Amino acid sequence: MELIAGQKTKLSDLTTGQNGEEPVQVQVAFDLPDTDISVFGLDDERQLRDDRYMVFFNQPSSPQGEVQVTFAPGAVNFTLRLSALPAAVTRLMFTATHDTRPLRDAGQLALSLGPARFDAVGALQQEKAVMLAELYRHGNEWRLNTVGQGFNGGLAALVTYFGGEVAADEAETPPPSNRTAPAPVAPPADPVPLPVSGPVKLTKNQTVNLSKAGGQLTRITFGLGWEPATAGRSVDLDAGCLVFDDSRRAVDKVWFMHLSGQGGAVRHSGDNLTGHGSGDDEQIAVDLTRLDPAVRWLVLTVSSFSGQRFTTLKQAYCRVVDDVTKRELARYELFDAGNVTGALLAKLERTPDGWQFTALGVPGGGMTLRALVKPAQQVL
Repeated sequence: MELIAGQKTKLSDLTTGQNGEEPVQVQVAFDLPDTDISVFGLDDERQLRDDRYMVFFNQPSSPQGEVQVTFAPGAVNFTLRLSALPAAVTRLMFTATHDTRPLRDAGQLALSLGPARFDAVGALQQEKAVMLAELYRHGNEWRLNTVGQGFNGGLAALVTYFGGEVAADEAETPPPSNRTAPAPVAPPADPVPLPVSGPVKLTKNQTVNLSKAGGQLTRITFGLGWEPATAGRSVDLDAGCLVFDDSRRAVDKVWFMHLSGQGGAVRHSGDNLTGHGSGDDEQIAVDLTRLDPAVRWLVLTVSSFSGQRFTTLKQAYCRVVDDVTKRELARYELFDAGNVTGALLAKLERTPDGWQFTALGVPGGGMTLRALVKPAQQVL
């Protein structure tokens, strides 16, 4: 069944499942190397309200596995449990992008669902991004709408169109060629207790030269921990690391949507959605010896993705651990950051005398790392 752009079809006519009660399989086939296939979980206004519902090579599953993606040569396969999606996610938009070449160079760019097939290549010219098709709720049923609309601006144009934020340098930095998400970072062992003086308890704007706190510093872990909610919404905090060069340009961003930066020198352990588990709930491991020589600053951040303000959270903290000695070098209590949902907690600066750590506690606003880039640049 060959579909044309703008054609709408009931999902129940294409699958054995009734309105997505059974898993629905969608495949996108292509023959242009390095084509990236993604799906955006959108609301009724076609806006991306939750970054975790953008499913792609670096985030292959939505929070509860409602949308999952697997990769094969020349094809990307999506498994959908539509009935499990949050009520706010009413559309799934399937897209294709390429960093350098127009998508019409592909011999095929075809989305298949059951017996239906839609190839968008014929409608494209110089576009490097295209909305292929969407599944959308219509009353009590789901329908497929073939779109075929292209964008000259590539992925950045798509993200902006869907209401997302793209930092200026992101549009210029190609995604990694490895389509497999980085493996989770193993948590460091419990830190060895320090001498009687104990770990440094930092206050805002206090600076500690970490290279003098116990030998030459080479590897650290930024740990974030909090207690699960006992009532109401789950608490979902996110650890982030912004990497800046000497001109204060953000050259890397490591967070739950991008788990590795600087060629693996900065690695995120993976997204914790609730705070369940002992010890650190999220960690970012940094090998300072492998950072690009042009890197001058690292800014460590925390965002409250679920919207709770830091002053309402109990036993929430961040800390820096020397991975070689297992000593906890510094700790910061999150409630000190104030009545906000995003904050810059600390910065590391490369100096002639070694790496210096400064506790900031500076409110940054927003609920994701993207909103903290400009505030971070202002404190460097």
